[in-house]
Amino acid sequence: MTYSSNRASSPDEVCLPCQAIAQPFNPNTKEIKMEAYPTQEPPVQAAKQTASLEDRPTFEPPAQNAVSQGNTAWQTNKKVLGLWTNSSTRNAYMYVDEIGWRKFADNSDSAIVAFNIIAAHAKVLATPVQYYEEADNKVSTLYVW
Repeated sequence: MTYSSNRASSPDEVCLPCQAIAQPFNPNTKEIKMEAYPTQEPPVQAAKQTASLEDRPTFEPPAQNAVSQGNTAWQTNKKVLGLWTNSSTRNAYMYVDEIGWRKFADNSDSAIVAFNIIAAHAKVLATPVQYYEEADNKVSTLYVW
């Protein structure tokens, strides 16, 4: 077995995996500042908000299906409408219908990956989720059936 690199070494070479002209790295490029949290509603929610004010409640709904245990709570039968992450370490959120943005527990890299995979599965299939929020308002457990 031989190993060959597909990395383009000059600006005129074609990158084999993406079939595009490789762009040289410019060390003088300014760093782009990224937000540490989501700043926009997911497209589904944004489309609802542009309709009319009567189409949505004006107050935050009560946590109807929450089972409270001190400062923690189980949320049941909720829909994941969006996911957000950026290049910061362990920084990922899900947008829950009627609740808003919820940050995933950031105690390990594998937990962030697993939460994103499970939440993406729930979002794509529009499957209800059940999740547990800790006292720090981070999702520490996520069930999708």
